[in-house]
Amino acid sequence: MQTLSEKENALLLTVALPDNDDWRLPEGNDEVIKELNEVLVAALEFAKAGDRTWGDIAEEIFPALAKLDAKHSKLGILESDGYTTVARFFAINLNTAIYDYLRYYDGAQA
Repeated sequence: MQTLSEKENALLLTVALPDNDDWRLPEGNDEVIKELNEVLVAALEFAKAGDRTWGDIAEEIFPALAKLDAKHSKLGILESDGYTTVARFFAINLNTAIYDYLRYYDGAQA
């Protein structure tokens, strides 16, 4: 049996990645999902590398996702499901408290 702290630390050593069911993109977009997940993993590494605010983390994520949204404009990457996926990824892999901040972040289009 693990303590809560031990379990939390063990979870921090792993990364759960979103798949097509999470991103809710049309089938056959494996390369796009790979690009999206690369943005998330890089932002997660950024978040864990130092004392980052939620705003710092969001500014690391959303400009990169906005570029992919423009590159793949027909997919709707920054639609509601995209925000939910980003929020879930960081809630699961970093801190559950960040979920609402990222889910309703309003600076992605800036």
